[in-house]
Amino acid sequence: MLRLEIENIIKSHGLSVTKSRKKVLKYFLKLNKPLDLKTIRSLVNPIDRVTLFRILSCFEKKGIIHSIRLENGQHLYAICKETCRDGQHSHQHIHFTCESCDDVSCLSIDNFPNLSLTNYKFNNININVSGVCQACIF
Repeated sequence: MLRLEIENIIKSHGLSVTKSRKKVLKYFLKLNKPLDLKTIRSLVNPIDRVTLFRILSCFEKKGIIHSIRLENGQHLYAICKETCRDGQHSHQHIHFTCESCDDVSCLSIDNFPNLSLTNYKFNNININVSGVCQACIF
């Protein structure tokens, strides 16, 4: 089931299915949480660094994943919802960092802000929030 889902996602975004692309996407779907480059590299080993960067860049351009830049400078990647296509990311969620375990999650919220200013065009709104996650509270 997961294998077919992976291939369908890659094909539906206009990309050819390769072993390396399938391997990278498999971990995003399996773990379903934002991942840093170090973690991705350890999971998809032995894919070389250049190939991995090309896959991540291509996936981001096609709307399969999005990048997250946290206030501490950490750079993560997370799977997109079906609403993202060809570089047009439409995320209605916040990026939550747990202050206890350092886990990062993409959390949907009901009233995502809609910002507009005269003479400005917003392409992306990135909201980072910190606190304590459910696992650490209990």
